[in-house]
Amino acid sequence: MSLFCCLVTAVPSGSALELVARACSPRIEVHGDRAVLFDASGLTQAIGAPEDIAREVQRLARAESVDARIALAATTTTAWILAHAAREGVTIVAAGKEAEALGAVQLYWLGIVADLGPREKVHGPRYELGPEASSLGPDLLAILSRWGLHTLGDFARLPRADIHARLGPIGVVLHQAACGEPIASFVPAGETVRFVERLELEYAIEGLEPLSFVLARLCESLSASLERADRGAVEVRLRLRLVTRAVHERTLHLPAPLRDARVLRTLILLDLESHAPPAAIDWVEVEAGVVPGAIAQGSLLARALPSAADLATLLARLRALAGESRVGAPALVDTHDARVATMTGFHVTEKGREKRRGSRSSNLGTPEPRAPGIASVGFRRFRLPIAARVVMHGGAPVRVDPAARGLAGGRVLACAGPWRTSGRWWALDMSGWDRDEWDVELADGGVYRLAKSRATNQWVIEGVVD
Repeated sequence: MSLFCCLVTAVPSGSALELVARACSPRIEVHGDRAVLFDASGLTQAIGAPEDIAREVQRLARAESVDARIALAATTTTAWILAHAAREGVTIVAAGKEAEALGAVQLYWLGIVADLGPREKVHGPRYELGPEASSLGPDLLAILSRWGLHTLGDFARLPRADIHARLGPIGVVLHQAACGEPIASFVPAGETVRFVERLELEYAIEGLEPLSFVLARLCESLSASLERADRGAVEVRLRLRLVTRAVHERTLHLPAPLRDARVLRTLILLDLESHAPPAAIDWVEVEAGVVPGAIAQGSLLARALPSAADLATLLARLRALAGESRVGAPALVDTHDARVATMTGFHVTEKGREKRRGSRSSNLGTPEPRAPGIASVGFRRFRLPIAARVVMHGGAPVRVDPAARGLAGGRVLACAGPWRTSGRWWALDMSGWDRDEWDVELADGGVYRLAKSRATNQWVIEGVVD
């Protein structure tokens, strides 16, 4: 005898509902993060009556901190509607009592049946559930209300042939749902395959050298699994169980899908050089977050870019030498303060490859023409502004003496400004600014950007104009 269970939450629960369903049955159908269906037919022999199954599902839901409404019935349609329409608790429907259990449900709950199942074909007369089944529209509700219908029981008592004559195939599907008949095939979702390798050690190990041999073995097995599944790792999670019972975890985000065992091992070791475990290791686990494998086609007209493996290894070595916060790509920040800058992870995307490839193929290495009389000017901002002493005369700077080696300073030949900028005066995190900026040409031939804080009257050299 078929038995289906539906769990519905009032608020999104992430993957908690799916975890509860998979703990009960391997045949589940996930509907977002607020509803899930699973086949509970086999649980009657393992657990017992439907009441016992409901109590066990409730226990698992409480263990996952999920407040779910539960409905068990012989058809997915009945379980689906009752789990959504019920206010709380558990609803159990005996086989053959579906229409009776649905009789008191308000008619507007038929609008949720369009979200049930894959909606390819329906049982019975094999009608298609088209886009018009997405909800019970106001026009159809008005029609049924003029007929004097208010509950599913009122709708189910009408002759199906008359429903078909007046509302068409969609009316028949809704009539089947009101009677508790299955209207969509139950299609179980496949369980997400985890790419994880774990090794429990007989003796605890210390240091990176013995750990490298263990990682080589795990990465080779992981690489073989990725190769068979045609997947590439974009994230590597390393878990080390220490003799102190603590777990040392590290997560590596890769710039491109990788599955080469040597590259993965090298990246993990480079990360551990700057984040070494504080104690000896009992077991090692490596898990990969994957995406479908990608095939890259080279071009005869474009200069070859570094491979994803070489790029990932280079970035890992740079992070180990300079620190994680000092390696990346510049990114814009949503602010009017031109001094603010940030860095994100460096990635060579396919869009960037195509843009570079297209520009080279169209221009064939020839630089774009520049209008006559227009010079190329760039501003190179210092990472740390250089403090300076500025002499003012007539409201303009006339001499700059920087407090740093490498900058001669001297008399101001020409200047432009001031440009006043201010913002975030309302913030409480001391991020506000109020500054006057000048561009000055000194006697040494350099052009610099000066800035004065109006709050402290302190001058700094922001950068140099190239």
